[in-house]
Amino acid sequence: MKKLFLTCSFIAILLSHNQVLANEACLLETNTVFMGQRLEIKDCIQNAGLAKNDFRAQCEGMSQAAVSMGGPPAKMTYLPSCPVPFQAKCDNTKKAKTIFFYYMRSPDEAASLKSGCDLMQGSYTKGSLK
Repeated sequence: MKKLFLTCSFIAILLSHNQVLANEACLLETNTVFMGQRLEIKDCIQNAGLAKNDFRAQCEGMSQAAVSMGGPPAKMTYLPSCPVPFQAKCDNTKKAKTIFFYYMRSPDEAASLKSGCDLMQGSYTKGSLK
């Protein structure tokens, strides 16, 4: 019983610490056609140290990126943290002070996520979503 209590206490401490670090995220979703190809994108950006206004400006800019491809702005939803499980993650807090999560990439797109993360000098993690 004591071991169970200690385990539960340790997990509670870890979860509360993660909530402090995961203070804000924006989920971006779009379904558009670009150059004759249908793009379904579901990405999430988690704040890892940016000022709140700077983070929100970054999310707004990413939402508007779909407009440059001829589609509507990405639907943006603010969350306490990015959803788990994920397809891939690029933790780039040293440079961008954000963590990028990916959820609906095709196999070809998913294969390029690691090289994109490496270019940003980030730490790539493959998730459990296919």
